[in-house]
Amino acid sequence: MGTPQWFAATLARNLPEGMKIAVTATLFEHVLHGLLGHENLYYTLHDDPDLVKQVFARWGQKVYDYYEAVIGMREVGAIFHADDLGFKTSTMVSPDILRELLFPWLKRYAALAHERGKMFWYHCCGNVYNNGVIEDLIEDVEIDAFHSFQDVILPAPDFKVRHGKRVATLGGVDMDKLARLDEASLREYVRNTLERCMPGGMFALGSGNTVANYVPLRNYFAMLDESQRWR
Repeated sequence: MGTPQWFAATLARNLPEGMKIAVTATLFEHVLHGLLGHENLYYTLHDDPDLVKQVFARWGQKVYDYYEAVIGMREVGAIFHADDLGFKTSTMVSPDILRELLFPWLKRYAALAHERGKMFWYHCCGNVYNNGVIEDLIEDVEIDAFHSFQDVILPAPDFKVRHGKRVATLGGVDMDKLARLDEASLREYVRNTLERCMPGGMFALGSGNTVANYVPLRNYFAMLDESQRWR
């Protein structure tokens, strides 16, 4: 990527009038997958926790510097930070470790966005509901919207019932359903999601996660079509 000035100029030339983009980066995932790796992170948290703190601090600052460079651009409407924290039943590290190493950075990113009158959205796969992590994200970090829903963990309509008055619900169409249901069943599923999530606002329909290349195009277009038909 070029400089922030190049970035802004490119956006200004190509975005339709009134459209905004969301900028994104990762912190926890980059440390987990790229800088330390799974085993090294877990061992080093025990053997040399100060080193882990330094790694999070160095990369966390780099992410902050990037967000700071672009968040003031007119074409940028939100930070959409992405850090998968867990799996089907829990988080990959304890909530206390997340509170010490990750959440202070997320809080800084959110404050940066809010200071510029922009939003801070958060993508996170995994179960963050059984250990209080979702409350940290909503109440302490102050996310404006949450994305990534797996029906096997917590369907988006249930999330909206629990938390929808405090934070927006993004997505809602489970990836397994999007990939494997026949078209008629998927359309019914999407309509049910819309009927349960649209009242009261603070909801945007979409896939529960990144649309993978194995998702049938007919299913993807069926999801979009049902969103346009819904009234």
